[in-house]
Amino acid sequence: MRTHTRFGALLLSVFLAIGHAAAQTPATATSDGVTITFLANEGVMLSSGSKKVLIDGLFLKYGPEFPIPADSTQQALQRARPPFDNVDLILATHRHGDHFHPVPVAAHLRANPRATFLTSQQVIDSVRGHAPARDIPASRFMARTTKPGTRRREVVNGITVELLGIPHGGGWRSRGLEHLAYVVELGGRRVLHVGDANLSDDVLSPFRLDTARIDVALLPAWVITSDDGRRLIERWIRPKQVVAIHVSEDGGDRASRDVQAAFPGAMTFTRSLDTRRW
Repeated sequence: MRTHTRFGALLLSVFLAIGHAAAQTPATATSDGVTITFLANEGVMLSSGSKKVLIDGLFLKYGPEFPIPADSTQQALQRARPPFDNVDLILATHRHGDHFHPVPVAAHLRANPRATFLTSQQVIDSVRGHAPARDIPASRFMARTTKPGTRRREVVNGITVELLGIPHGGGWRSRGLEHLAYVVELGGRRVLHVGDANLSDDVLSPFRLDTARIDVALLPAWVITSDDGRRLIERWIRPKQVVAIHVSEDGGDRASRDVQAAFPGAMTFTRSLDTRRW
């Protein structure tokens, strides 16, 4: 009788263990890996499980050479409708109009009380100066200007993001401009977004991204296709996957060929709402 009792207890414990493991599987699966949805220019949405991050995804038409998402996509972004509902974190690399505009940012923040906006002081000031944004609680804005060569780490709504002080590319448009790059940790992956960064040995060496286990590097196509850019990627970033973004509206096919020729294994986002998972 005792043998049967012990055997029954053993079966029960095994059954409970299997049941517990099965119950845990869906939660683990949904957080394994990151999905990247391309919008236009350098705009992307990262998602994993219930977490979502928008980077440079809320902007308006800036010039003939800069594409924008379809009207329906822009409306979904501004009204926080699927798949852009419940976004946890919004990031902007800098205040240029092909990366950011206060109107769609304010609209999304008003429609989605869950989101926090983390970026430079310049960008925050642009949004806060926009009348429809003035009644949005200040706690939902995080101004984190980061000096060139320095970094800082933040955890926002359960998402870890590292801010890198990397200057914008040269020329008059970069004078006095606050510019940030980001490493976002989501779904067990580390995604680098450099914005319009001015990349060089001196700029990249302080960050040692080559030892940071970057899974996906989102880089402007012109960086990937230049000889110096390829050298910098291989020396200072060493990502598992290189992804080209910021392609002109009519240059998608050619850019894809040039990127693939320059950096075999790299891919290019050219069409709005293209999606890949890593």
